[in-house]
Amino acid sequence: MVSTMESSRNGDIRAQLDEIERGELASWVTIPPTPPWWAPAFGLWAAAFALVVGLLDGAAQSLAQLVLVLVMLMTIAWDRRRRGTYPSGRPPSDFTGPLVRLLLGAGAVAGLAWLVGAQLSVWVAAAVAGVGSWAVVARYEHEYAAVAARIRERLR
Repeated sequence: MVSTMESSRNGDIRAQLDEIERGELASWVTIPPTPPWWAPAFGLWAAAFALVVGLLDGAAQSLAQLVLVLVMLMTIAWDRRRRGTYPSGRPPSDFTGPLVRLLLGAGAVAGLAWLVGAQLSVWVAAAVAGVGSWAVVARYEHEYAAVAARIRERLR
């Protein structure tokens, strides 16, 4: 009789733990995908940023950078409203690989764009920054969607 009660209680605890896990992961795996223009727009933004940094000086550069920051903040605000939520808390360990590759890719694109700008021209560096950022963001979005789908399947 005791073993039946313990088994039932352990089953209840397991069910509660499963529900807690679903709740913790919900904001990471239930958000709608980014629109198709997201990665190209980010590439255009990165190219514009490279041009602003490489071609402008003084107040013109500061004003242009402020405009680019405001565009990014407005895009983030729009995306938060569209999605209804943003991931919160620590990301599930399943997302570690895509997040690390995103950061490494961003660093590689920034370094390569800087090198190209120093050796060739600001315009070529802007093209590298734009295309590279587009590729890194597109790859990250693809990996994120795949990981989120696997987690959703696991939680069913």
